[in-house]
Amino acid sequence: MKTNHVQMSITYAGLSLQVIKHEGRDYVPLKPISDLFGLRWDRQREKLVKSAYLRRFLGFCTPVYGGASCQKQEENCILLSRVAAFLMSLSPGQIRSHGNVDGADFLEEKINEWADALHDYEELGVALNVNHAKVQAELRKQRTAFAQMIAAKSKAQDIIERKALGSVIGQMAEELGAPYQQDLIDGS
Repeated sequence: MKTNHVQMSITYAGLSLQVIKHEGRDYVPLKPISDLFGLRWDRQREKLVKSAYLRRFLGFCTPVYGGASCQKQEENCILLSRVAAFLMSLSPGQIRSHGNVDGADFLEEKINEWADALHDYEELGVALNVNHAKVQAELRKQRTAFAQMIAAKSKAQDIIERKALGSVIGQMAEELGAPYQQDLIDGS
């Protein structure tokens, strides 16, 4: 068996998850997901341990990971590809009753989004993430505005105006994660 290790951290459905490579597949620890929603970990774990179907369906396993330089850790994990399925098994009402209103609202939105996607897939043969399309459209608008600011700066004659536009462009570049270098020489 290959050594298990933390491969990376990803953001999935608003959650930051460690991805553990185990026997060639990607797994994520389940306890942080349970903790995020304020659920009792012992009950979530018990639900999985008692159900052979859930263990198989979610790919439940307990890999040991870590190397010689760090302490070995053991975590109850599920397949990364099954995180959405696990989240759909949670009750927004129960989460809300424990005082996590934001978590329950988030989960309800996700469950509705996934149900719509599943319906579209079954009916149309394809599912589109409308939220993803909206984010991409907004990103395109921001990139267009960024390019327009650079063009405006290159046409500006006044050094003060160029510096002001350069400052705004620098801030926009940071927000977009785009490379940008301020002018090295004043007035250029």
